[in-house]
Amino acid sequence: MEERVRFDDMLATVLARPAERPADRVAQWRQLLDLLAQHRPGSDPGVARRALARLQDLRRDVPVAIRRETASAFAGRALPAPLVVFLSADVPVVASAMLGHVRLSEADWLVVLPRLSPTGRGVLRHRRDLGIRVEQALTAFGRTDLALHGVSGVGVEADPATVEEARPPVVETSLAPIAESENEVVDLEESVEPLAAEQEASAAREPEAAMPAVPIQALEHGAGEGQIRAIIDRIAGFRQRREDTPATEPEAHRVPDSFRFETGSDGVIRWVDGMPRGPLIGETIATAASGPIGVDAQAPGAFRRRATFRDARLTVAGGSEAAGEWRIAGVPVFAPDTGRFQGYRGTARRPRTEERAESASLGLYGVGLEPDSLRQLVHELRTPLNAIGGFAEMIRRQMRGPVSTAYRERAQEIAEQAGRLLAAVDDLDVAARLETQRLDLQRVEVDLGAMVQLVCGNHAESARHRGATLACDIGRAPLSVQGDPAALRRMIGRLVGGVAALAGKGEAVRVDLRPVSEDAVMLRVDRPTRIADLPETTLLDPGFGPDGDAPDAPLLGLGFTLHLVRRLAATVGGTLSIEPGCLVLRLPTEASAEHAGTGG
Repeated sequence: MEERVRFDDMLATVLARPAERPADRVAQWRQLLDLLAQHRPGSDPGVARRALARLQDLRRDVPVAIRRETASAFAGRALPAPLVVFLSADVPVVASAMLGHVRLSEADWLVVLPRLSPTGRGVLRHRRDLGIRVEQALTAFGRTDLALHGVSGVGVEADPATVEEARPPVVETSLAPIAESENEVVDLEESVEPLAAEQEASAAREPEAAMPAVPIQALEHGAGEGQIRAIIDRIAGFRQRREDTPATEPEAHRVPDSFRFETGSDGVIRWVDGMPRGPLIGETIATAASGPIGVDAQAPGAFRRRATFRDARLTVAGGSEAAGEWRIAGVPVFAPDTGRFQGYRGTARRPRTEERAESASLGLYGVGLEPDSLRQLVHELRTPLNAIGGFAEMIRRQMRGPVSTAYRERAQEIAEQAGRLLAAVDDLDVAARLETQRLDLQRVEVDLGAMVQLVCGNHAESARHRGATLACDIGRAPLSVQGDPAALRRMIGRLVGGVAALAGKGEAVRVDLRPVSEDAVMLRVDRPTRIADLPETTLLDPGFGPDGDAPDAPLLGLGFTLHLVRRLAATVGGTLSIEPGCLVLRLPTEASAEHAGTGG
């Protein structure tokens, strides 16, 4: 309840600020969009309606380039459905920047689709992550979207038969009943009804000065020849496709996005269902790949322990339907009479958008920049941040002469904030180096127990200030791993610190370090209440940051931090898994030589 009130208050505060200058109006545009994107279920819909109405007024004063930039910033994020409708009503270059990557539940998409323009629905037709019901709905809109409702405005004499063919179908009868949104964001739907009505009225409005009707043959050689030719070709192409394409063809040629498999006791795949067998038979889950083709270290580690695994990576070579990247899960199978290990049974699926580290559309870890561009930005940020922090430290220590206590306290606060920003900049730099395999890593023996104890000690004090407890148990046996000390320190520090920062008053976060086999150790970190029930896809969303106040939470978001920890773990052959109630970091006691010094 308190968070909803705070959300409403923030919106009301931004709405109350005067915005006379162009720069103030741009700032208000950004702030309102950012707040609406963080919509809290149950918040006051009246405040949100006022915010959307204000955005409607601001839109004409905000340059298209800035509107496109703010829309692009929502790539890969889950937004409220009314905000998606509002942004999609902008010019195509802005709408497509958001529609190409925004995430909604299936129920929300079915509510939003009728309110999109044909151009907006055209952008969605290029996506493959919307679900079968949404794809069916887009197919139902196809005839309406491809029909040229504005042709009469150019004065072209229409063939009555063509007009009959292009008449919009009754789309509602082809869809299943729409349940209320899973994300509870449709409570703001009424706030965009006036916008949708205005958009529909604008589309249906007659042109102010229509050209007199002339035969098409005359137009072909007159003014605007290229545009008219494009319209004629579009009509002909649409009619030809409807005549030549069987109704069942899209379903018949749908590329499978999952399959089942079984392995023998040696880990070699011997049976496949749902996918061509040739490229998959003979692949093994028992040995980690030394190159880009094969499985990562997670599946072989589970195979050695005869344990269940999930979301391990498998990359298949070639150009068949099975080629490319997969996420596999498997369970061990034992003979019921003898208990003898017989192999694994498992499933495979294509990775989701947020699981693709190489996704160019989202940039590195969802920050919207390519690795090289990010490293350039890091270089430009580090110098002024060092200067700010250094000058604040000089004031705090009175190196330029005596200053008041209040001034010193303020300087100390600035120095601490500059330090946090520098740590975030360093994380960005490490992430970019990992992505481009330019991170130089050593391979030495590291006392993992001592390192975990030191990290816990550093974060325990800040946890106590918030009324929380950070407890560390490393056992008595010495635990050492082979790896780069700086990378291991960053990996463990970001994992423990990022999670512990989300613990509320009275909560206890436990950190356990234990050997799980002769060649692996496990670091287990409890999930605080704030993130205890969140699914893996949400936690690993690069733009995810938990609701509420968390002053010590990672500046780049928990999703970015967990991505970074997972990539750092991979450099030593380890894994980070999201499990019920905890996060588990598994590290081998001896890293493979192939991983050392590659940064990848």
